[in-house]
Amino acid sequence: MKQFIRDQVVWPQPFPPAEYADRRRRVRDALKEAGLDAILVTAPANITWLTGYDMIWYHQLNLTGLLVRADKDETVFFDSVAHTTIVSATPEISEIVYVDGAAVAGSLDEAIKAIRNAIAGRGLAKAKIGLEMWGYARHASTMQALAEGLRAGGAAIVDAWTLVEKKRAVKSPLEVQHVRKAAEIGDTAMAAARDAIRPGIMETELEGVIMGTMMTLGGGYPGIRTMLGSGPRSGTHHSPPSRKKIAQGELVFVDFCGCYDRYHVNINRTFSLGKPDQRWADLMNRSAGCIDAIVAEVDVGDPLSKVEAVAQRYTDEAGLRKYVWWVGGYTQEIAVPPDWCGNHWLKTRFKDMGDPPLRPGMVFNLENQFDVWENWPGGSGCAYIESLLVTDKGLEVLSKLPRTLVQV
Repeated sequence: MKQFIRDQVVWPQPFPPAEYADRRRRVRDALKEAGLDAILVTAPANITWLTGYDMIWYHQLNLTGLLVRADKDETVFFDSVAHTTIVSATPEISEIVYVDGAAVAGSLDEAIKAIRNAIAGRGLAKAKIGLEMWGYARHASTMQALAEGLRAGGAAIVDAWTLVEKKRAVKSPLEVQHVRKAAEIGDTAMAAARDAIRPGIMETELEGVIMGTMMTLGGGYPGIRTMLGSGPRSGTHHSPPSRKKIAQGELVFVDFCGCYDRYHVNINRTFSLGKPDQRWADLMNRSAGCIDAIVAEVDVGDPLSKVEAVAQRYTDEAGLRKYVWWVGGYTQEIAVPPDWCGNHWLKTRFKDMGDPPLRPGMVFNLENQFDVWENWPGGSGCAYIESLLVTDKGLEVLSKLPRTLVQV
């Protein structure tokens, strides 16, 4: 730790110390409930949630992590000396052990030994320790080597990949403020993209408008790249912007996340450059009512899966099934690339995540995405996505922009 750097940390942090302390307390309670002595947190989003640490490159051999123990509010952070400045500029990191064996290509032995020794030095050599074995980072082989190394020192290892994320699902009042700010940034950036659409502009230029707007407002790069397509590409889901130039009469599909201190709020809108074929407008008008049905029928305390059930029923009743590419959604969370959403899906995807009841502070998106293979003029598909916040009064749609087809 470089204290002279820490002494210069005078800019606002994402959250005050009390917020992080409460998060650690909730994790300690979860550890006790699970019968674990400690957890070594390695999922990037969980590390950020617990410390505010924000780093751009969790490579395959990376062993950055945070040890949280059940019996006391003491943590140990593990990282490379390459990140000395980031660590020193993160006030919530209280103790650091630098591990640099991973700097040797293909060798983790020294890093794992340093972690094992640090854990043993705190009386946890024979402890029951949770590891986050599932996720984008670390690499599965790296996590397996870490687990084997800790077992060799006498520890009992348990896969606890859902433990911290389940605690993140219900956001505190301060987190909700961040969610609202992310939604505001997203709306402003979407409006800027709408206003920039004109004949001859490249899709990549629109991406520049979106990201430039978000950065100017104090936002950040989302955990997912912008999905953007026009004309024949308007139904190319999961496609990044290209150098294609937008032409008069084309649909323009824009999907990204407003991002603020790594909190994400997803928004997707479809625009028409000039008057659209009426069939596109009718499809979007009918589908827009799906959100109204969810807000009207889903209450606090209902299972998350009820949102999915209402959305699917509405889709069938509105006669939209023929064109559906995807109707569904996921929780919106603090997130670090390459992922952007939580592992709670509206339709349960992972048994370990369960089907939690809706509680104030939860956030999820709902997608209505359609492909049309009937050669309607203007495009190949259309869509909108809304993100919803659970409040004590029910569900609140976070975007203020119309979800119907907008002519520009």
